[in-house]
Amino acid sequence: MSKQILFVGAVNLGTPPANGEEYKNQELIGYLTAMHKVNIIDTHRWSREPITLIRLLLHMIFVKYDRIILSASSASVFRLLDALRFLKHRMRKTIYFVIGGYFPKALQEGRYKARAYRHLSSIVVEGESMKSDLRAAGIDTRIHVVPNFKKVVKTWNAPEKFEQREMRFIFMSRISVSKGLDIIFEALQDPRLSCRSADFSIDFYGPVEADYKLEFNQRVEQFSNCQYKGYLDFAHQPEASYREMSAYHVMLFPTYWMGEGFPGAVIDAFMCGIPVIATDWNMNREVIHDGETGRLIPVKDPGALAEAMLDAIDHQREWKKMSEKCLLRATDYDTHKVLGHHLKHII
Repeated sequence: MSKQILFVGAVNLGTPPANGEEYKNQELIGYLTAMHKVNIIDTHRWSREPITLIRLLLHMIFVKYDRIILSASSASVFRLLDALRFLKHRMRKTIYFVIGGYFPKALQEGRYKARAYRHLSSIVVEGESMKSDLRAAGIDTRIHVVPNFKKVVKTWNAPEKFEQREMRFIFMSRISVSKGLDIIFEALQDPRLSCRSADFSIDFYGPVEADYKLEFNQRVEQFSNCQYKGYLDFAHQPEASYREMSAYHVMLFPTYWMGEGFPGAVIDAFMCGIPVIATDWNMNREVIHDGETGRLIPVKDPGALAEAMLDAIDHQREWKKMSEKCLLRATDYDTHKVLGHHLKHII
């Protein structure tokens, strides 16, 4: 049955998404508008356009909707819900899609108050561990687990890559210390790995944080088998980007960023048949199955990262089997498959 829905979040509709939040929201809206009438309050530039906040408040207070969906940063959602908690009848129709993984930590630290979420219809998170953390933080609202999702039109595979001698590693995320770049460079200095520099390479993709740019460039220049490659433009050139990515063997993801949720980059890797070496951090364990679609290593452990990389270099046959499992796993995260299964129980 078609519903009147108010959607609140950073969307930047009509423009290729600039980050994971915008990508997810555009996908979600695309799915919803096929069945429901959706009115969008785009928070993409609301710090520069105060009228957006005024429009939002007017819609929340005066316009009748069957459902209100909040899919914005946890700080923005808390401020809004805390200000409007007296509108209990509106909150009972409101669904909060959590962006990233920082929300439970903020509750535990007292930055947000559980009372602000008490009257929501439901909260949607990307993993079971996050659901448990919210329960432990005092959230008693109904919680649904919906994994991250992407368009999986096809999978991209280059099986011949495992016939090459050189193991090609890829890092694809925001380039900052907390994403584990320091751990990668420390691992490269491990004597077990440094003596094998001719056997592998690492290419880095992603935006470089301004305060890390100088250090990152200096660190990359120290290693002849490392290179910064700029961006893979999935928004404008998806076919070329996925084809380029599929030539890599393994993705490195030694993150310890506090806001890490269910990264879309892992789905991209699976779509290209690329197993992931990742830290056992936040929801990574729920996405990356150790020994099947990659390896999980302890947080901030360069030695463990070096060991996992050496395993990939020396046992390509086993990692090729993981690559095949990644391709199968990717289809589980297709937008229509995920939302078709879960949203009927939520909306």
